[in-house]
Amino acid sequence: MDEGRLDFYFFPVALDKFRPFSLINFDLYIKVENRFVLYKHRNITITKDDIHTLQENNVLYLYVQNKERKSFRQYAENNIEEILKDPTVSLNVKATYIYESAFNVVEDIFKEPRSEGNIQRARGIINHTVDFIFSDSGAFVNLLQIRAHDYYTYTHSVNVCTFSVALANRIGITNPTTLKEVGLGALLHDVGKSKIDSRIINKPSALSPSEWEEMKKHPLYGVEIVQGTEAGGETVFSVISQHHEKVDGSGYPQGLKEHQLSIYGKISSICDVYDAITTNRSYSVARTPMEAAQFMLSRKENFDPTLLKHFFELFAFKKTTPP
Repeated sequence: MDEGRLDFYFFPVALDKFRPFSLINFDLYIKVENRFVLYKHRNITITKDDIHTLQENNVLYLYVQNKERKSFRQYAENNIEEILKDPTVSLNVKATYIYESAFNVVEDIFKEPRSEGNIQRARGIINHTVDFIFSDSGAFVNLLQIRAHDYYTYTHSVNVCTFSVALANRIGITNPTTLKEVGLGALLHDVGKSKIDSRIINKPSALSPSEWEEMKKHPLYGVEIVQGTEAGGETVFSVISQHHEKVDGSGYPQGLKEHQLSIYGKISSICDVYDAITTNRSYSVARTPMEAAQFMLSRKENFDPTLLKHFFELFAFKKTTPP
């Protein structure tokens, strides 16, 4: 099997992304020329000495089989609290733990959307995310740098969450509780899609009129799912129910206009569109940041103009450009 074919079955993990002495429940491999050689079996720990020896031998990455990516994400979630508290851990590593943990939680929520345990995990991840973003001026940049550029419902949810929290804070929302509610709503904004036939969700071609009508119901399905769980709250509801509404009334599912929309719904609408058009999808290639800005400005009647201005200023303010 050629090298490119083998690479398809593995993904690299930098050594600094392993917490010394933490339990690792997946096999680890080293790449030797064109082969992947088993380094350690699952259910082991890696010590600081192990990492030091690998580094001395110019081994900077260990490899995990793609079929065990879920186990790696669970590992990140299990260790996130200790990683975020450790001042010696880089912002990039902390951002990776947040991103992988959030993906893991969203994936499980879509499988069991009414699970109180999953909702509690989501709240925990949001607490970590908000605290991380505002712990260091470079934290948001690091989350942007590891943002996935291929569209999946789970990665999209994590991206919209990151953008929404940052934009809310940018416009002066500083109350931690409110920011965490915005983040939770954004993380769960597409949970209603769990009630829609996967053949519609994953269809690579244009939806039929009846399929599109069903798809447009997912914001309301999302509110139905969240109601009665501990995620329920007006801020969370408005983010979920209004993320496809437009200030000119052309959105869905209710066709609400500017004065009928909450500030949180307007925030999520901008963040949802930006992430959707800057990631690769089955039917469209990702736009560049500049193309995305031009696209959204050409449809500025869809968005709150002040929020849109702040959204694009957000990236300049952080001395970066949207990835």
